[in-house]
Amino acid sequence: MGVTRIRRGDVYVAHFAAFPHEEGGPGKERPVVVVQNDEDKENPTYPLVIVVPVSTQKVDRVYKQDVLLPKGSGGLSADSKALVGIVRTVQKADLVRRLGRLPKVRLEEINLKLLRQMGFLER
Repeated sequence: MGVTRIRRGDVYVAHFAAFPHEEGGPGKERPVVVVQNDEDKENPTYPLVIVVPVSTQKVDRVYKQDVLLPKGSGGLSADSKALVGIVRTVQKADLVRRLGRLPKVRLEEINLKLLRQMGFLER
């Protein structure tokens, strides 16, 4: 990936190993939202970045830990949902290409869901 500035709230396509609930296989490319703070991931020698995967599957079922991302949000080509309950750490090198940036209101929703998911906020 030639991009040096990865920002919180950016949407990328990333290469993923298979999820724990998926059977075998090499994984696939899927959109992700960068949720790591900008300061920590600016270290050029640190190879990792924290992301939330995005799915176009079952968008009619948005669970308490998900955030609905309408088509066009962050450059997404279809209605999707951010799977905040599946926070992942990936290699920066696995970020294939930048799609765009989430609107502030969607990133704020993800922030609240992350706080609740990690037990820092009760609702």
